Amino acid sequence: MITGVGGFLRRASRARLRDRGNIEVAGFDRATAAPAQLCLDRYYHGDIVDAAAVESAVRAFAPDWLFHLAGVSGTVPAATMYMVNVIGAVNLLEAVRRSVPGCGVLLAGSFAEYGPVSASALPVTEETPCRPAGAYGVTKYAATLTGMDYAKRYGLKVVVARPSNIIGPGVPESLVVGAMLARAKKAFSSLKPVMKVGDFESERDFVDASDVAEAYVRLAQSNLSGEVFNICSGRSCSIRRVAEVLISNSSRSIALEFDPDLVPPRSSARSTEAMKRPPGHLDSTLRRHSIFR
Repeated sequence: MITGVGGFLRRASRARLRDRGNIEVAGFDRATAAPAQLCLDRYYHGDIVDAAAVESAVRAFAPDWLFHLAGVSGTVPAATMYMVNVIGAVNLLEAVRRSVPGCGVLLAGSFAEYGPVSASALPVTEETPCRPAGAYGVTKYAATLTGMDYAKRYGLKVVVARPSNIIGPGVPESLVVGAMLARAKKAFSSLKPVMKVGDFESERDFVDASDVAEAYVRLAQSNLSGEVFNICSGRSCSIRRVAEVLISNSSRSIALEFDPDLVPPRSSARSTEAMKRPPGHLDSTLRRHSIFR
């Protein structure tokens, strides 16, 4: 079962599960109907903050693996983040505890749980202390702590995966590459093809959505419990390089222009930096997707 099956990772996650053979896949989401083209075996309509709806779906499907991808980020109100990201995780874990205690649970965390990390403390590892800044990082870390507590207190098989900056088809504008892609598309269709970029030189670790989904499935298969795993490439790439690769896919020449209003707070820009290694891995990942269609 995949909660938040209408989200960014839905296609990659379903594809990786289907690759394992005869696996029945169910989805849970707020939409009244299952996402088109996913070909789910079952679909359950409900809100993750509705404990009864979550428990009903989990009891009915009785999953062996449960991928908890439901969550919110971006500009939603902090109160909504706390409800969805924290209470939603509690509802999910309680449903598993009550109905299918042998089910393996993967909670999708985030590098935002680490918060600001100084250059001297890089690279970020699973042993790096978590000092989240902002509602998103705080709520994801709270969900992680809840999952670890359920693993210890009730013996549930819970693991947490913390992916770095995910890229791939359908990347939302709430993520850095999605936001840059939206600006690139706008520039492509404007009279003056200029793409505005904020912090050109900050560096981040980018990982492909299909690799994240593969890691999720392997962790679910592992029978591990009470552990946290970073999902990343281990290589850094500058925002400037991302912008250059994006516009290189365009059939129309697009200029890059610095916009100070787009510069993020320095602390958050550093929070997902990685080891300084060659950025060549990013090119093929971005070029695989027909981003200007």
